[in-house]
Amino acid sequence: MIVDFYRETGYLPDALVNYLMLLGWSLDDRTESFTRDEMIRLFSLDRVNRAPASFDPLKLASFQERYMRAVPIEQKVRMVLPFLQAAGCVPDPLPEDVDRQVSAIVQAAGDRLKIAGDILDFADFFLPDDQLPYDETAFGKRLAKPPRAAELLRGFQARLAAAEAFDAAALETLLQQFLEAEGIKVGDVIHAVRVAVTGKAVGFGMFETLEILGRERCLARIERALSRLDVAVGGAAGTETN
Repeated sequence: MIVDFYRETGYLPDALVNYLMLLGWSLDDRTESFTRDEMIRLFSLDRVNRAPASFDPLKLASFQERYMRAVPIEQKVRMVLPFLQAAGCVPDPLPEDVDRQVSAIVQAAGDRLKIAGDILDFADFFLPDDQLPYDETAFGKRLAKPPRAAELLRGFQARLAAAEAFDAAALETLLQQFLEAEGIKVGDVIHAVRVAVTGKAVGFGMFETLEILGRERCLARIERALSRLDVAVGGAAGTETN
């Protein structure tokens, strides 16, 4: 086992030690989780099995996920910061507003953060709005292909611009009002919004995502997606004319 790999990807030491202790040793047939003090107190050579142990990365991952779920938000933020800083996503020292943003992302990501390095799955939050990359498959499916995608996205953009409050609860209400006014289903617009503001088809809650980005960044990202869509549509129209 390459210990450095698990350290560098963000595994918790206690999860790793807990799993390693159970390779060839057991307290009974049901107890798997131990604190470090319990490991020291309960471990004994007379309960070590003679049969050779087999290292199972998936079993280790399950221990890590279990331990990670129990880590308080503040500690998780401290765990993920070195990964963000090493990737150049956030500065060191960390400004107060960026610290709040990281905390909000960790809170919203929840159990999606199985290891500390998973925070880099959400690096798009820290990119300049004009440098956001798009998943081309998602952009085509959610923005370029649906006939009303641009129209609906533009309409919801206007609602976002005029919103009195820009928190997750208020934005959810805003979207519901937009759906009722347009006579459409949530899937007709929310997927386009997600791709426009994150560049991807999947992520944590859409309303939490919008709140974390803030009004101005959401509007800028949607505008950029619409401009890109106009270019794509215009280019296709020109090809058909030729």
